Amino acid sequence: MNVLFGWPEAFGFVLLGPALALLLSRRILGRSRARQMQEEIGPRLGWLTAEVSPGRRHVRTWAFVLASACAGVALMQPHVGVDRRDATQRGVDVLVCLDVSRSMLARDVVPSRLERARDEIRALAARVRGDRLALMAFAGEAKLLVPWTHDLDSLAELVELADPWTVERGGTDLGVALELAGKVAQSEIDGATSVVVLTDGEDLAGRGRSAAASLGALGIAVHTIGIGSRRGSKITVEDGERGETFLRDASGEDVISTLDPTSLRAMAEASGGTYLDVSMSPRPLVEVYEREVLGSASGRLLSIGPRDGAANRYQYPLALGVAFLLLRLGLGGRRR
Repeated sequence: MNVLFGWPEAFGFVLLGPALALLLSRRILGRSRARQMQEEIGPRLGWLTAEVSPGRRHVRTWAFVLASACAGVALMQPHVGVDRRDATQRGVDVLVCLDVSRSMLARDVVPSRLERARDEIRALAARVRGDRLALMAFAGEAKLLVPWTHDLDSLAELVELADPWTVERGGTDLGVALELAGKVAQSEIDGATSVVVLTDGEDLAGRGRSAAASLGALGIAVHTIGIGSRRGSKITVEDGERGETFLRDASGEDVISTLDPTSLRAMAEASGGTYLDVSMSPRPLVEVYEREVLGSASGRLLSIGPRDGAANRYQYPLALGVAFLLLRLGLGGRRR
């Protein structure tokens, strides 16, 4: 049977305790006291102390010594055997909303806006420890792809499935994305849940800003990550046998998609969140998580399931020490 100690440095107390107990006991201090009494009382001392029991005095002394030693062992926290219990830890929830509209296929960000956004999410999944993530894909409508999970390796793999064909309705509707985010991310603890939106879209009707303000009133911050460039880019799409071509509008003109940081910043600020884009940071999503989410989150108590660990058995030597101490207190120093 293996015995491990949670605080082995406390071994000094195992030795120091009994030493102090002996020092304070009548066995040592009694000698100087006896000499003093002999000088003051004289020959009558033997008659006055005739009822004192030396045997009980020794038992009381060693009971005190052993109680001190047991207290030292308890301080070392001996771990014996296996203890299985539900483990919990303080953590935060982050809902990642990924824009999968066709404009995310533009290549003003290498290799494309969508692939760069996916890479940001993979980097976040590799960085997070103990917190939960969820993944939503949106365009003209929104869909929850991965519910709240600690299995971030699986989330990083499933993000590859997020593309313009994940949802049926095209376009970019930031309002509908945040409305679904509000249903998924509601928290009873202010600051425990955050929403991060990765997009190149514009909040043309202001629905995204209005929805973000509603989430902010619930204590849910919305952070926005701009994926794209202000100069814009044509949108590359697959066209069957013709291969790659550019997306055209109803008049036959090539569609140029540009990043609008002004509307995205306003949307974030409406909820108490922040805005970053790929031109401002090499890892904007990880930076927002570390600086804003973790920096301001109060966190919630999350269950991470049953865990096996060495069982702390400090209570046994502590109980034995208490028993020795009670024995010392219970024994009188005189014969009955």
